[in-house]
Amino acid sequence: MRWRPEEFSVRYNLLFPLYAHLPPGLGYRLAGHQAGFFRQKRAEEEACIRDQMLGAFPSASGQQLGAWLDDYYRMVEQEALDAWYLQRQPIGAIVELQGFAAVEQARRQGRRVLLTGGHFGRYWMAGPAMRALGHTTGTITRDGGDENIHGLHPAEYRYRLFKLQCLRQALGGPFLVEGDDLRPLYKALNNHLIALIFDVPYVEAHKGVVTVKFISGTIDLPAGIYRIAKKTKAVIAPFFMRDLGNGRVRAEFSALLDPFDYDETALMGLLAGQLEQRIRESPGHWWLWPALPLLRSSNNNEPGRKNFASGREPLAQPDY
Repeated sequence: MRWRPEEFSVRYNLLFPLYAHLPPGLGYRLAGHQAGFFRQKRAEEEACIRDQMLGAFPSASGQQLGAWLDDYYRMVEQEALDAWYLQRQPIGAIVELQGFAAVEQARRQGRRVLLTGGHFGRYWMAGPAMRALGHTTGTITRDGGDENIHGLHPAEYRYRLFKLQCLRQALGGPFLVEGDDLRPLYKALNNHLIALIFDVPYVEAHKGVVTVKFISGTIDLPAGIYRIAKKTKAVIAPFFMRDLGNGRVRAEFSALLDPFDYDETALMGLLAGQLEQRIRESPGHWWLWPALPLLRSSNNNEPGRKNFASGREPLAQPDY
């Protein structure tokens, strides 16, 4: 019988707050070391990720798959710790920016800018680094509701609300919940960078997706980034995170994209190609391995599918 209440979490209530009082290099190393323990509680999820990695890279050895999975679960723990370090440490001790000058120049010229990426690495850490240079960032999120409608573990749900609060304070821009009126977002582009990280489309709402090539097959991606950019005459700034070790990351920005130079399939295909390149370099740093079947166009319309990536039905309920 458990003696602790269901809302209590060893990770969220004890370990991460403790690590956040340590120098970042040490704190992130400790978070990475604990990944092995909490990973044991997520055997079903790990098997799913392994299967998806092997399906994408059939020539991968068992040793390679093991290393990629180690990277993945280390990233999960370190990304969770980010929320606490945002409140305590100078952001420059954790994250750096590369290629951001093009975004700054676009803003000086009065251009609107949409930031985007493909759920690769600890991508939210780019926002506080941009804030340190005077650029606030807003976004659209699938979290943030007043009720736990996705059926998450209570500790996980409370952590997500806490993380969202930390990000709002650190990024400084408006946060909208997916499905809300987009007009405030259009207006916010005048004063803020807006991050739209392309994600898995909802199974029950497949309008507005495009099919593009991706890792020896195709995937379906929502083209909302392209449409919003074109409607608001914004340029698109893709960025991806590179892990530098000991908790440090670098946000690497690609060349700015003008939506008027592409149709929606070509632009989303270009973004998918950039994401694929990063995945091939570091397979363990992509968050959406469990959801790859939902992205594959041949599977997207199967009845009864659940959107694991959005938290609708977690693959496992670990001991938090």
